[in-house]
Amino acid sequence: MYDTLHIDELYNTLGYRIQISSKDIADFYRSYSPDMPISTIRWKIYSLVAKGIIYPIGRGVYQFGRKTLFEPHIYRKTEEIANIMHRRLPFASYCQWDLSVANAFVHHLLNTQLFFVDVERDAAEAAYYEIRAAYRRTVLYRNMSEELPYYDGYIVIRNMAIGAPTIKVSDLPMASLEKILVDFAIDRLFPFQNTEIVEIYANAIASYAVNTSRMLRYAGRRGHRNIIEEILDEIN
Repeated sequence: MYDTLHIDELYNTLGYRIQISSKDIADFYRSYSPDMPISTIRWKIYSLVAKGIIYPIGRGVYQFGRKTLFEPHIYRKTEEIANIMHRRLPFASYCQWDLSVANAFVHHLLNTQLFFVDVERDAAEAAYYEIRAAYRRTVLYRNMSEELPYYDGYIVIRNMAIGAPTIKVSDLPMASLEKILVDFAIDRLFPFQNTEIVEIYANAIASYAVNTSRMLRYAGRRGHRNIIEEILDEIN
């Protein structure tokens, strides 16, 4: 059965690409059997995924290898912020993340640590006052006027875009890697140059299962899909 998948030939033909599509795989197998039905191709794709040869990163889009899922570190402050949100704003949609995530993907480590709480627009200001009652070093994103290092150790409250991709870690709502990568590229707060953004994206995609379709949907909701497409094209 393994031989019928032509694994070595698949690597030799498509392995140089950052991502491959269902059509790429179909074209590859039809080079052996031009009349191969779509049902057989779907079975082959299923088998490739099951064996860890490829993994899905979007609808009909795959990468080679078996990647781990991104799971951010949960700090004590993260848990305490979640407790405040649970007690004071139990119905508000939000997620958390922190700037140290970037250090996994950049060559020059950041010495500044910020904790982000992205909250649905109608509850953002209320979240600011509730969290600031416990942590004086809390700021609304729109009020930030100094350079990033000035806010080292701060909690930053931001508006969360509708449909922002999130994950659950230890039952806490956290930003997904796809959301963080998009925010790094399009938000004015982050000082990354284009070469640094490309490095971050390339290293993240090499290390974790990144759903590029989810990234593009989120970037599209924020009106910046073209920026993410250009970064992904540069990586490819």
